[in-house]
Amino acid sequence: MRRAAERMKGIILCAPKKHSDLALEWDRLAEERHRQIAAGEDPSFEYVLAPTALRLLEGADLALVLDIGSGTGHFTARLARVATRVVGIEPSRVSVAVAKTNCVDLTNVQFVETRVEDARNLLPPEPVTGAVASMTMMTTPDLSEFARALATLLRRGAKFVATLCHPSFWPRYWGYESEPWFNYAKEIFIEAPFVISKHQTDVRTTHIHRPLERYVAVFADAGFELEALVEPMPSSAIQKLYPQPWRFPRFLGLRWVKRT
Repeated sequence: MRRAAERMKGIILCAPKKHSDLALEWDRLAEERHRQIAAGEDPSFEYVLAPTALRLLEGADLALVLDIGSGTGHFTARLARVATRVVGIEPSRVSVAVAKTNCVDLTNVQFVETRVEDARNLLPPEPVTGAVASMTMMTTPDLSEFARALATLLRRGAKFVATLCHPSFWPRYWGYESEPWFNYAKEIFIEAPFVISKHQTDVRTTHIHRPLERYVAVFADAGFELEALVEPMPSSAIQKLYPQPWRFPRFLGLRWVKRT
């Protein structure tokens, strides 16, 4: 309960924000986020999120893969080990600059500073065979627009993998589940200091809570079929890296295939 109360400090309901607002938040966070991951301070990235996304991509056609919301490029670099070619799509200017430095030696990686909704004319001419959005969809203001844009970029049969905060359990983990303004069934913009399990920054970022059925329905409407849903939990050995053990899943992994 004490840890939940600590996380609850500074968490507020906020008005909907635009892509440009959210990109500025990540501009301010990019250097610190790079430092956290490079220093091994984020066990969730290292041992839960990145492995889950890569596992869900196994068997997919990875000739040309989009890393949507590529951030500082740490996951992009891992994706480049298994994909023939990777294009990172990221609207945060500072994040793209950091990512280019992190991936400077990877000849099969490029980055474009844009949102996925505006990426069509900035991509290579070859068919896009797959896409990943690692912890990205909770920061896209319009999920329907995102899904429709992705559908125009992917060829038929392409796989799309996403990881995100678990809609059912993240509010409990962060401690706002019982707040009067929280309603699981509603789309809610929430602003808070950016926190990982071992460290809290002074930078405020925004995530959007959506019920799980919203993700499923929106992508179905855009021509995607849900193939897999996983609720990753760290092993007992990895649990020891956290200040508190996991009592429930904190994240969700999803895989869709584009059918139309």
